[in-house]
Amino acid sequence: MHDSEFFDVLMRRVCVDQKLYNRADAMLHAVSTAEPLVADSLCTPQDIRFHAEGPFVRDHLRLILMSLYAIQDGTLRLTEIEELRRLKAYGYEIEELNNIFKENFAWFEAFALCHDAAKWASVVFVSPEKSRGAELGFNSKLTYEPDVDLTERARLRTQYLDLYKTFETQHPNESPREIQSLFYLTYEIEVKYPHHDQMIHTPVYHALFERFVIAHQLTDIHASMLEDIVCHHLSFKKFSKTQTSNMSPYVHIAQAKGYDADDFIDFIQGAIFLDFVCGSQRLSAHGYWHEIEMLVNAFKAEHDVDPMQRAEKIHTKEEQEHKDRNLLFKDVGLDGISIMDLLKMEPGPAFGRVLKQLQYAVVGQASMPKFGKKVDEELSRRVGEFYKKSFKVGE
Repeated sequence: MHDSEFFDVLMRRVCVDQKLYNRADAMLHAVSTAEPLVADSLCTPQDIRFHAEGPFVRDHLRLILMSLYAIQDGTLRLTEIEELRRLKAYGYEIEELNNIFKENFAWFEAFALCHDAAKWASVVFVSPEKSRGAELGFNSKLTYEPDVDLTERARLRTQYLDLYKTFETQHPNESPREIQSLFYLTYEIEVKYPHHDQMIHTPVYHALFERFVIAHQLTDIHASMLEDIVCHHLSFKKFSKTQTSNMSPYVHIAQAKGYDADDFIDFIQGAIFLDFVCGSQRLSAHGYWHEIEMLVNAFKAEHDVDPMQRAEKIHTKEEQEHKDRNLLFKDVGLDGISIMDLLKMEPGPAFGRVLKQLQYAVVGQASMPKFGKKVDEELSRRVGEFYKKSFKVGE
Protein backbone atom coordinates (compact mmCIF):
# COMPACT_ATOMS: atom_id res chain seq x y z
CA MET A 1 0.00 0.00 0.00
CA HIS A 2 1.30 3.43 -0.95
CA ASP A 3 1.65 6.23 1.58
CA SER A 4 -1.25 8.64 1.80
CA GLU A 5 -1.17 12.43 1.48
CA PHE A 6 -3.63 15.17 2.26
CA PHE A 7 -5.71 16.06 -0.77
CA ASP A 8 -4.50 19.65 -1.10
CA VAL A 9 -0.90 18.37 -1.24
CA LEU A 10 -1.79 15.87 -3.97
CA MET A 11 -3.65 18.52 -5.97
CA ARG A 12 -0.76 20.97 -5.79
CA ARG A 13 1.34 18.32 -7.53
CA VAL A 14 -1.36 17.76 -10.16
CA CYS A 15 -1.67 21.51 -10.78
CA VAL A 16 2.02 21.94 -11.63
CA ASP A 17 2.31 18.79 -13.77
CA GLN A 18 3.18 20.18 -17.20
CA LYS A 19 2.28 16.98 -19.06
CA LEU A 20 -1.21 16.98 -17.56
CA TYR A 21 -1.56 20.70 -18.29
CA ASN A 22 -0.52 20.30 -21.92
CA ARG A 23 -2.81 17.34 -22.48
CA ALA A 24 -5.83 19.10 -20.98
CA ASP A 25 -5.10 22.34 -22.82
CA ALA A 26 -4.72 20.47 -26.12
CA MET A 27 -8.11 18.82 -25.58
CA LEU A 28 -9.79 22.16 -24.86
CA HIS A 29 -8.17 23.72 -27.91
CA ALA A 30 -9.30 20.88 -30.17
CA VAL A 31 -12.86 20.86 -28.87
CA SER A 32 -13.25 24.65 -28.90
CA THR A 33 -11.93 24.79 -32.45
CA ALA A 34 -14.60 22.32 -33.55
CA GLU A 35 -17.40 23.68 -31.33
CA PRO A 36 -18.02 27.46 -31.20
CA LEU A 37 -20.35 26.98 -28.21
CA VAL A 38 -17.47 25.48 -26.24
CA ALA A 39 -15.13 28.26 -27.39
CA ASP A 40 -17.60 30.78 -25.97
CA SER A 41 -17.99 28.87 -22.72
CA LEU A 42 -14.24 28.81 -22.10
CA CYS A 43 -14.26 32.64 -22.04
CA THR A 44 -17.00 32.80 -19.40
CA PRO A 45 -15.90 34.75 -16.28
CA GLN A 46 -15.67 33.00 -12.92
CA ASP A 47 -16.32 34.24 -9.39
CA ILE A 48 -13.23 33.85 -7.22
CA ARG A 49 -15.37 33.01 -4.18
CA PHE A 50 -16.23 29.67 -5.75
CA HIS A 51 -13.65 29.28 -8.53
CA ALA A 52 -10.25 30.45 -7.39
CA GLU A 53 -8.55 28.12 -9.88
CA GLY A 54 -8.65 30.91 -12.46
CA PRO A 55 -10.68 33.82 -13.86
CA PHE A 56 -12.45 31.90 -16.64
CA VAL A 57 -14.31 28.63 -17.18
CA ARG A 58 -11.32 27.44 -19.23
CA ASP A 59 -9.36 27.24 -15.97
CA HIS A 60 -12.11 25.18 -14.34
CA LEU A 61 -12.41 22.69 -17.20
CA ARG A 62 -8.65 22.41 -17.58
CA LEU A 63 -8.24 21.49 -13.92
CA ILE A 64 -11.06 18.92 -14.14
CA LEU A 65 -9.40 17.30 -17.16
CA MET A 66 -5.96 17.38 -15.54
CA SER A 67 -7.42 15.60 -12.50
CA LEU A 68 -9.14 13.00 -14.67
CA TYR A 69 -5.96 12.37 -16.66
CA ALA A 70 -4.01 12.11 -13.40
CA ILE A 71 -6.40 9.38 -12.22
CA GLN A 72 -6.06 7.60 -15.55
CA ASP A 73 -2.25 7.51 -15.43
CA GLY A 74 -2.03 6.76 -11.69
CA THR A 75 -0.64 10.16 -10.65
CA LEU A 76 -3.75 10.65 -8.51
CA ARG A 77 -5.23 7.68 -6.65
CA LEU A 78 -8.28 8.09 -4.43
CA THR A 79 -6.98 5.33 -2.16
CA GLU A 80 -3.95 7.51 -1.34
CA ILE A 81 -5.96 10.54 -0.21
CA GLU A 82 -5.49 10.84 3.55
CA GLU A 83 -8.94 12.30 4.20
CA LEU A 84 -10.51 9.33 2.41
CA ARG A 85 -8.22 6.69 3.88
CA ARG A 86 -9.38 7.75 7.33
CA LEU A 87 -12.90 6.61 6.37
CA LYS A 88 -12.19 3.04 7.41
CA ALA A 89 -15.74 1.88 6.68
CA TYR A 90 -15.71 3.23 3.12
CA GLY A 91 -12.62 1.55 1.68
CA TYR A 92 -14.74 -0.41 -0.79
CA GLU A 93 -16.52 2.69 -2.15
CA ILE A 94 -13.26 4.63 -2.50
CA GLU A 95 -11.50 1.85 -4.39
CA GLU A 96 -14.58 1.26 -6.54
CA LEU A 97 -14.84 4.93 -7.53
CA ASN A 98 -11.17 4.99 -8.52
CA ASN A 99 -11.83 2.02 -10.82
CA ILE A 100 -15.02 3.57 -12.21
CA PHE A 101 -13.05 6.60 -13.38
CA LYS A 102 -10.67 4.35 -15.31
CA GLU A 103 -13.35 2.05 -16.70
CA ASN A 104 -15.58 4.96 -17.79
CA PHE A 105 -12.93 7.47 -18.80
CA ALA A 106 -14.81 8.62 -21.93
CA TRP A 107 -17.98 9.29 -19.93
CA PHE A 108 -16.21 11.53 -17.43
CA GLU A 109 -14.32 13.37 -20.16
CA ALA A 110 -17.64 14.06 -21.90
CA PHE A 111 -19.09 15.27 -18.59
CA ALA A 112 -16.15 17.63 -18.09
CA LEU A 113 -16.54 19.14 -21.55
CA CYS A 114 -20.31 19.62 -21.66
CA HIS A 115 -21.59 20.16 -18.10
CA ASP A 116 -20.87 23.92 -18.01
CA ALA A 117 -21.23 24.72 -21.72
CA ALA A 118 -24.30 26.91 -21.12
CA LYS A 119 -22.61 29.19 -18.59
CA TRP A 120 -21.76 31.65 -21.37
CA ALA A 121 -25.39 32.06 -22.38
CA SER A 122 -26.71 32.31 -18.83
CA VAL A 123 -24.07 34.45 -17.10
CA VAL A 124 -25.26 37.47 -15.09
CA PHE A 125 -23.31 39.98 -13.00
CA VAL A 126 -24.27 41.38 -9.59
CA SER A 127 -22.36 44.01 -7.60
CA PRO A 128 -23.02 45.60 -4.19
CA GLU A 129 -24.41 49.12 -4.16
CA LYS A 130 -21.78 51.87 -4.43
CA SER A 131 -19.12 49.38 -5.52
CA ARG A 132 -17.02 50.13 -8.61
CA GLY A 133 -18.71 47.22 -10.35
CA ALA A 134 -22.16 48.68 -9.72
CA GLU A 135 -21.02 52.08 -10.97
CA LEU A 136 -20.01 50.44 -14.25
CA GLY A 137 -23.41 48.79 -14.63
CA PHE A 138 -22.65 45.26 -13.37
CA ASN A 139 -25.68 45.15 -11.12
CA SER A 140 -28.10 42.98 -13.06
CA LYS A 141 -30.95 41.33 -11.15
CA LEU A 142 -31.81 39.08 -14.08
CA THR A 143 -32.57 35.41 -13.80
CA TYR A 144 -32.10 33.47 -16.95
CA GLU A 145 -34.92 33.60 -19.51
CA PRO A 146 -33.97 32.48 -23.04
CA ASP A 147 -35.55 35.45 -24.82
CA VAL A 148 -35.09 38.23 -22.27
CA ASP A 149 -32.46 40.98 -22.62
CA LEU A 150 -30.12 38.93 -24.79
CA THR A 151 -28.56 42.11 -26.20
CA GLU A 152 -27.92 43.50 -22.72
CA ARG A 153 -26.51 40.18 -21.55
CA ALA A 154 -24.10 40.08 -24.51
CA ARG A 155 -23.07 43.71 -23.93
CA LEU A 156 -22.22 43.04 -20.28
CA ARG A 157 -20.21 39.94 -21.19
CA THR A 158 -18.12 41.94 -23.64
CA GLN A 159 -17.75 44.82 -21.18
CA TYR A 160 -16.58 42.46 -18.44
CA LEU A 161 -14.01 40.77 -20.69
CA ASP A 162 -12.67 44.14 -21.88
CA LEU A 163 -12.49 45.40 -18.30
CA TYR A 164 -10.60 42.31 -17.16
CA LYS A 165 -8.17 42.48 -20.08
CA THR A 166 -7.42 46.14 -19.31
CA PHE A 167 -6.92 45.27 -15.64
CA GLU A 168 -4.42 42.56 -16.62
CA THR A 169 -2.35 45.00 -18.67
CA GLN A 170 -2.30 47.39 -15.71
CA HIS A 171 -0.79 44.66 -13.50
CA PRO A 172 2.00 43.16 -15.64
CA ASN A 173 4.04 41.91 -12.71
CA GLU A 174 1.24 40.01 -10.98
CA SER A 175 0.44 36.30 -11.43
CA PRO A 176 -2.92 35.25 -12.93
CA ARG A 177 -4.07 34.19 -9.46
CA GLU A 178 -3.15 37.55 -7.96
CA ILE A 179 -4.86 39.41 -10.80
CA GLN A 180 -8.08 37.43 -10.29
CA SER A 181 -8.04 38.26 -6.59
CA LEU A 182 -7.18 41.94 -7.09
CA PHE A 183 -9.86 42.32 -9.76
CA TYR A 184 -12.56 41.06 -7.40
CA LEU A 185 -11.33 43.26 -4.56
CA THR A 186 -11.33 46.27 -6.88
CA TYR A 187 -14.72 45.86 -8.57
CA GLU A 188 -16.60 43.37 -6.30
CA ILE A 189 -18.39 41.88 -9.31
CA GLU A 190 -20.16 38.63 -8.49
CA VAL A 191 -20.72 36.14 -11.31
CA LYS A 192 -23.74 33.84 -11.46
CA TYR A 193 -25.14 31.37 -13.99
CA PRO A 194 -28.82 30.83 -13.12
CA HIS A 195 -30.27 27.56 -14.44
CA HIS A 196 -27.34 26.81 -16.73
CA ASP A 197 -27.67 23.14 -15.83
CA GLN A 198 -31.21 23.01 -17.22
CA MET A 199 -30.16 24.50 -20.55
CA ILE A 200 -28.94 21.11 -21.73
CA HIS A 201 -32.60 20.57 -22.70
CA THR A 202 -32.65 23.56 -25.08
CA PRO A 203 -32.22 22.63 -28.77
CA VAL A 204 -28.82 24.21 -29.32
CA TYR A 205 -27.15 22.76 -26.20
CA HIS A 206 -28.84 19.38 -26.54
CA ALA A 207 -27.45 19.13 -30.06
CA LEU A 208 -23.99 19.90 -28.65
CA PHE A 209 -24.53 17.24 -25.99
CA GLU A 210 -25.47 14.67 -28.64
CA ARG A 211 -22.30 15.43 -30.58
CA PHE A 212 -20.25 14.75 -27.45
CA VAL A 213 -22.13 11.47 -26.94
CA ILE A 214 -21.25 10.36 -30.47
CA ALA A 215 -17.63 11.54 -30.24
CA HIS A 216 -17.11 9.65 -26.98
CA GLN A 217 -19.02 6.56 -28.18
CA LEU A 218 -21.34 6.44 -25.19
CA THR A 219 -24.05 3.79 -24.97
CA ASP A 220 -27.68 4.89 -24.87
CA ILE A 221 -27.94 4.18 -21.13
CA HIS A 222 -24.71 6.07 -20.37
CA ALA A 223 -25.81 8.99 -22.54
CA SER A 224 -29.12 9.16 -20.69
CA MET A 225 -27.34 9.06 -17.33
CA LEU A 226 -24.97 11.80 -18.47
CA GLU A 227 -27.85 14.05 -19.49
CA ASP A 228 -29.60 13.54 -16.14
CA ILE A 229 -26.44 14.21 -14.17
CA VAL A 230 -25.60 17.35 -16.14
CA CYS A 231 -29.10 18.77 -15.66
CA HIS A 232 -28.99 18.04 -11.91
CA HIS A 233 -25.35 18.83 -11.18
CA LEU A 234 -26.06 22.15 -9.46
CA SER A 235 -28.09 20.26 -6.86
CA PHE A 236 -24.90 18.43 -5.83
CA LYS A 237 -23.82 21.58 -3.98
CA LYS A 238 -25.87 20.34 -1.04
CA PHE A 239 -23.16 17.76 -0.34
CA SER A 240 -21.00 20.57 1.00
CA LYS A 241 -23.10 20.29 4.17
CA THR A 242 -23.57 16.98 5.95
CA GLN A 243 -27.01 17.82 7.29
CA THR A 244 -28.45 18.43 3.81
CA SER A 245 -26.76 15.50 2.09
CA ASN A 246 -29.36 13.13 0.70
CA MET A 247 -29.08 10.57 -2.09
CA SER A 248 -32.75 9.56 -2.07
CA PRO A 249 -33.82 11.95 -4.89
CA TYR A 250 -31.20 10.43 -7.19
CA VAL A 251 -32.26 6.90 -6.31
CA HIS A 252 -35.79 7.88 -7.34
CA ILE A 253 -34.48 9.26 -10.66
CA ALA A 254 -32.62 6.01 -11.28
CA GLN A 255 -35.69 3.94 -10.54
CA ALA A 256 -37.89 6.10 -12.77
CA LYS A 257 -35.40 5.91 -15.67
CA GLY A 258 -34.58 2.22 -15.25
CA TYR A 259 -30.94 2.78 -14.27
CA ASP A 260 -29.05 0.64 -11.81
CA ALA A 261 -29.22 2.93 -8.75
CA ASP A 262 -25.75 1.93 -7.52
CA ASP A 263 -24.22 2.77 -10.91
CA PHE A 264 -26.07 6.10 -11.07
CA ILE A 265 -24.84 7.09 -7.61
CA ASP A 266 -21.29 6.07 -8.54
CA PHE A 267 -21.35 8.41 -11.54
CA ILE A 268 -22.82 11.20 -9.40
CA GLN A 269 -20.01 10.78 -6.88
CA GLY A 270 -17.49 10.86 -9.71
CA ALA A 271 -19.02 14.06 -11.06
CA ILE A 272 -18.92 15.63 -7.58
CA PHE A 273 -15.27 14.71 -7.19
CA LEU A 274 -14.18 16.13 -10.55
CA ASP A 275 -16.41 19.22 -10.67
CA PHE A 276 -16.73 20.44 -7.09
CA VAL A 277 -13.67 18.91 -5.43
CA CYS A 278 -10.82 18.73 -7.96
CA GLY A 279 -11.87 21.43 -10.41
CA SER A 280 -13.08 24.10 -7.98
CA GLN A 281 -10.45 25.72 -5.79
CA ARG A 282 -11.34 27.84 -2.78
CA LEU A 283 -9.35 30.78 -1.40
CA SER A 284 -9.01 31.61 2.27
CA ALA A 285 -6.57 33.44 4.50
CA HIS A 286 -4.56 30.19 4.62
CA GLY A 287 -4.27 29.84 0.86
CA TYR A 288 -5.92 27.71 -1.82
CA TRP A 289 -7.76 24.54 -0.91
CA HIS A 290 -10.20 21.92 -2.25
CA GLU A 291 -13.43 20.84 -0.59
CA ILE A 292 -12.82 17.08 -0.28
CA GLU A 293 -15.59 16.93 2.36
CA MET A 294 -18.16 17.03 -0.45
CA LEU A 295 -17.10 13.56 -1.61
CA VAL A 296 -16.98 12.31 1.99
CA ASN A 297 -20.56 13.51 2.50
CA ALA A 298 -21.63 11.86 -0.76
CA PHE A 299 -20.23 8.52 0.43
CA LYS A 300 -22.04 8.86 3.75
CA ALA A 301 -25.28 9.84 2.02
CA GLU A 302 -25.12 6.69 -0.11
CA HIS A 303 -24.79 4.61 3.04
CA ASP A 304 -27.76 6.37 4.66
CA VAL A 305 -30.08 5.45 1.77
CA ASP A 306 -29.86 1.71 2.52
CA PRO A 307 -27.13 0.54 4.95
CA MET A 308 -28.14 -3.12 4.55
CA GLN A 309 -27.83 -2.97 0.78
CA ARG A 310 -24.36 -1.45 1.10
CA ALA A 311 -23.27 -4.23 3.47
CA GLU A 312 -24.63 -6.86 1.08
CA LYS A 313 -22.87 -5.20 -1.84
CA ILE A 314 -19.53 -5.29 0.00
CA HIS A 315 -20.09 -8.92 1.05
CA THR A 316 -20.83 -9.93 -2.54
CA LYS A 317 -17.68 -8.19 -3.76
CA GLU A 318 -15.54 -9.89 -1.10
CA GLU A 319 -16.94 -13.28 -2.03
CA GLN A 320 -16.16 -12.69 -5.70
CA GLU A 321 -12.64 -11.49 -4.87
CA HIS A 322 -12.10 -14.66 -2.81
CA LYS A 323 -13.24 -16.85 -5.73
CA ASP A 324 -11.07 -14.93 -8.20
CA ARG A 325 -8.04 -15.21 -5.92
CA ASN A 326 -8.49 -18.96 -5.50
CA LEU A 327 -8.72 -19.40 -9.27
CA LEU A 328 -5.52 -17.40 -9.67
CA PHE A 329 -3.82 -19.45 -6.94
CA LYS A 330 -4.68 -22.59 -8.94
CA ASP A 331 -3.53 -21.00 -12.21
CA VAL A 332 -0.01 -20.22 -10.87
CA GLY A 333 0.42 -23.30 -8.68
CA LEU A 334 -0.33 -21.84 -5.26
CA ASP A 335 -3.47 -23.86 -4.56
CA GLY A 336 -3.64 -26.70 -2.03
CA ILE A 337 -2.93 -29.60 -4.38
CA SER A 338 -0.01 -27.86 -6.10
CA ILE A 339 1.61 -26.85 -2.81
CA MET A 340 1.06 -30.32 -1.36
CA ASP A 341 2.97 -31.80 -4.31
CA LEU A 342 5.73 -29.19 -4.04
CA LEU A 343 6.23 -29.69 -0.29
CA LYS A 344 5.66 -33.47 -0.38
CA MET A 345 3.17 -33.18 2.47
CA GLU A 346 0.06 -35.16 3.30
CA PRO A 347 -3.36 -33.54 3.77
CA GLY A 348 -4.24 -32.70 7.36
CA PRO A 349 -4.17 -29.92 9.97
CA ALA A 350 -0.41 -29.39 9.70
CA PHE A 351 -0.57 -28.86 5.95
CA GLY A 352 -3.64 -26.66 6.35
CA ARG A 353 -1.72 -24.33 8.65
CA VAL A 354 1.24 -24.17 6.23
CA LEU A 355 -1.01 -23.48 3.23
CA LYS A 356 -2.92 -20.78 5.10
CA GLN A 357 0.26 -18.95 6.13
CA LEU A 358 1.71 -19.22 2.64
CA GLN A 359 -1.40 -17.88 0.90
CA TYR A 360 -1.82 -15.14 3.50
CA ALA A 361 1.84 -14.20 2.91
CA VAL A 362 1.25 -13.90 -0.83
CA VAL A 363 -1.44 -11.25 -0.25
CA GLY A 364 0.62 -9.42 2.36
CA GLN A 365 -1.19 -10.62 5.48
CA ALA A 366 1.54 -12.85 6.96
CA SER A 367 5.27 -13.53 6.72
CA MET A 368 6.42 -16.01 4.05
CA PRO A 369 7.47 -19.38 5.52
CA LYS A 370 10.84 -20.89 4.52
CA PHE A 371 11.24 -24.41 3.10
CA GLY A 372 14.79 -24.52 1.78
CA LYS A 373 16.55 -22.91 -1.17
CA LYS A 374 15.13 -25.02 -3.99
CA VAL A 375 11.50 -24.85 -2.80
CA ASP A 376 11.78 -21.17 -1.85
CA GLU A 377 13.05 -20.31 -5.35
CA GLU A 378 10.14 -22.17 -6.96
CA LEU A 379 7.66 -20.47 -4.63
CA SER A 380 9.20 -17.10 -5.44
CA ARG A 381 8.69 -17.77 -9.14
CA ARG A 382 5.04 -18.74 -8.62
CA VAL A 383 4.40 -15.74 -6.40
CA GLY A 384 5.91 -13.53 -9.09
CA GLU A 385 3.48 -15.00 -11.63
CA PHE A 386 0.63 -14.36 -9.20
CA TYR A 387 1.56 -10.69 -8.95
CA LYS A 388 1.96 -10.32 -12.71
CA LYS A 389 -1.54 -11.64 -13.29
CA SER A 390 -3.07 -9.79 -10.32
CA PHE A 391 -1.93 -6.23 -10.91
CA LYS A 392 -1.97 -3.90 -13.82
CA VAL A 393 1.06 -1.80 -14.68
CA GLY A 394 1.44 1.08 -12.22
CA GLU A 395 -0.50 -0.54 -9.38
